[in-house]
Amino acid sequence: MTEAEAVIRDQSGWIVTSAKKDLGPLDFTGRIGGGMMADIRRRAPFYVSDWTEAFYPENLQKTASTILYLFIAALAPAITFGSRFLDGTNGQFGVLEMIMSTSISGMLFSTFAGQPLSILGATGPFLAYTLVVYDLGIAFNLEFMPLYFWTCMWCAFFTIVVAVFDLCALMKHVTMFSEDIFAGLISLIFIIDGVRPIIQNFADCWFVSTECVPPVPLPSAFFELLLFLYTFGVASYLSHFRRTPWLLRPVRNFFANFAVTFSLLTASALAAIYSTETNLRMLSVEAELAPALTLSSGAKRPWIVNPMGIETEFPVWGIFFAIVPAIGFAVLGYLDQNLTSVIVNRPSNNLQKGPGYHLDLFVRGAVTLPACAFLGLPLSVASTVPSITHVISLTTYEVQQLPQGERKVPVKVVEQRATNFLIHVLIGCALFLAPVLKFLPRAVLQGVFFYMGIASLTGNNLFDRFFLLFKLERRNRPSYIYVQKLPIKRVHLYTLVQLICLAILYGLKEIKETSVVFPFFMASLAIIRKALRWMFTPEELKYLDSYPDEDEEEEMGPQPDLENLPEPPQESNEVKKTGEKEVEI
Repeated sequence: MTEAEAVIRDQSGWIVTSAKKDLGPLDFTGRIGGGMMADIRRRAPFYVSDWTEAFYPENLQKTASTILYLFIAALAPAITFGSRFLDGTNGQFGVLEMIMSTSISGMLFSTFAGQPLSILGATGPFLAYTLVVYDLGIAFNLEFMPLYFWTCMWCAFFTIVVAVFDLCALMKHVTMFSEDIFAGLISLIFIIDGVRPIIQNFADCWFVSTECVPPVPLPSAFFELLLFLYTFGVASYLSHFRRTPWLLRPVRNFFANFAVTFSLLTASALAAIYSTETNLRMLSVEAELAPALTLSSGAKRPWIVNPMGIETEFPVWGIFFAIVPAIGFAVLGYLDQNLTSVIVNRPSNNLQKGPGYHLDLFVRGAVTLPACAFLGLPLSVASTVPSITHVISLTTYEVQQLPQGERKVPVKVVEQRATNFLIHVLIGCALFLAPVLKFLPRAVLQGVFFYMGIASLTGNNLFDRFFLLFKLERRNRPSYIYVQKLPIKRVHLYTLVQLICLAILYGLKEIKETSVVFPFFMASLAIIRKALRWMFTPEELKYLDSYPDEDEEEEMGPQPDLENLPEPPQESNEVKKTGEKEVEI
């Protein structure tokens, strides 16, 4: 086989086979807009099937359960982040704006993007950086909403430039070293932000002065803890319920498919019974569909932001000053969007239709960012945890028996746009359910948040290697290829480097004075990875920071990306033994 005839596998996970070496999704084309046009040509033949495949008879149950589950899974972060935006910006925007941003951005993105499996929504890094923009406005005496408008518009301009000039190709220098740290950061944000309010309840009760009335009475704190644990525990147990011997298989599948929905509804019903006695904190949502910001006149701000000032005149110099935070937003959006897309398009996910990195970024810069700017909404970007969950939910797996164990591999993914679009349509409908949303306890939403963060840890190579630190005896370690090929001390050293980078990244995000620079440290992870060539040999990096070759997979057994994948919450297929492997049908 000649080099020109070889199969080309690049970092995006899309495989190209042709008589000549074609440019891959992350190659520079040398033409303005060349990468974007290549994305359009790659995805255009599938556009009709992207809308119809979801409704094929064999895909209907998976589609329906995916929509319902991801609706809750995407709405919970929107609500939670919305309340954080409300507190952090002193009421500039809140829950309704975050829900609207998620809905509008998601519908636009799922309609025009090249990779519609990516779910758009709020992320912890974007929350942190929005608060940086708010603090800059306070420091320079600039009205926040006009400053935010110009920041978003400059960010949109920079994002379009990046897409048009094929700069997504720089992602070829981003390896699993950076991917796993980024995914770990998002998971930690979900986990810590999920459990933090519960811990804060007890801190307020036990460490405030006795002369002060605690914000949350001790009985309420304990009951919120109970609801939090109930939501997380029921969702975790039911998501694996189909593996238990209880009840009939169709019933087990039903409970597993709707695990999160069932846990949220039952926890809310439990809270409703005792809410009066325990004084639970419920979700704070405006009764009317109006912006959160109240003007000095007592009226709500208009939905369309006046870029030259709402209550005071916005100075011309402020328009150009907005370039500074816009650069940070553009860097953060570039990394958030593309790292999530790289993770979604990993070879282990077995996607067939190909990615669209440049097109995805262009749609975000030309469509979703301006929409959020004009309406004064928090920005939405491809969110890693919901996106991974979306892919898992639409995947059918087979369990292969190997010499050293078994592994689950994806055999079919329902790649389409309909689930993404309808998920965000339902999120938009939640805007009109304010009276119902007021009955959702915050503790229940925190439980969903925590569950999503814990579930997303599975399959992250960084955390797979982290748990190896506690398995001192060799016989207790999983048969990962790097465990078999490398000294365990070298594996631990590589893990330690990643953990240090993750800790620095999270610390920069959390500390108010340094949060402005954390997008740039995230970008520097690719440089840090290249510097590791001074600490590790090429052979060590081959096993620690690359996708294993197929022949090595067969030889060594389960791999980190494939072993112990979480049971897909939407999967309803039975498992049938067929000789050397079990195949879900």
